[in-house]
Amino acid sequence: MSESIVQESLGEQIADQLRRKIWNRELQFGERLLESELSNNFDVSRSTIREALKILEYEEMVISKARKGTYVSPFSEKDWKEIIELRTLIEAHAFVQALPQLNEGHFEKLYAILEQMKEQLNNSNWSKLFDLDMNFHSYVVNLSGNSRIIKIYDSIQVQIRTVLLHLDEYYSSPQVFYQEHKDLLEALQTNDKDIVRRGVKNHIEYVEEQLIAEH
Repeated sequence: MSESIVQESLGEQIADQLRRKIWNRELQFGERLLESELSNNFDVSRSTIREALKILEYEEMVISKARKGTYVSPFSEKDWKEIIELRTLIEAHAFVQALPQLNEGHFEKLYAILEQMKEQLNNSNWSKLFDLDMNFHSYVVNLSGNSRIIKIYDSIQVQIRTVLLHLDEYYSSPQVFYQEHKDLLEALQTNDKDIVRRGVKNHIEYVEEQLIAEH
């Protein structure tokens, strides 16, 4: 077990499992979360469940309504738009800022993430593909050198991952999703700011705007 996992509190571990249940569609948007039921299911105390729900509430993954209970956040059309707009602004800028820092080792790391994506194509494992998508984008953003941008991006990653939840419905195949990231890597290799900026915007906005239109 890694050191980071060992240091997590039980509440943090439960919060992570609940996130995964939302991302895997085991828990639906707007679904009510009962402390007693969760306590029994996870075999932990209600105080631990409350800690987990507080973490998720801070991340805006759940909302607490007075005298009504706690629910999985419904994510309105306004939420989708705001998250996509913020992601586009941050990544388009951060990817360009990362260009002078990129070296052979960094490209090898990004290529390794692409290879992991490729391994998931036959399984159509969208959940894993979306996790790898986040790894790819976060890796480049972290190379931007702007600590405040990195901090803001880190704070919204959970919501970005939630936006990806239903995107599989808009891709004809996992191969297309993989190809988009291959194109992004090739754009980075050109070291051309305009090509990179355009590639990031096209990748983020095209399918996700269809998701907004659907909702």
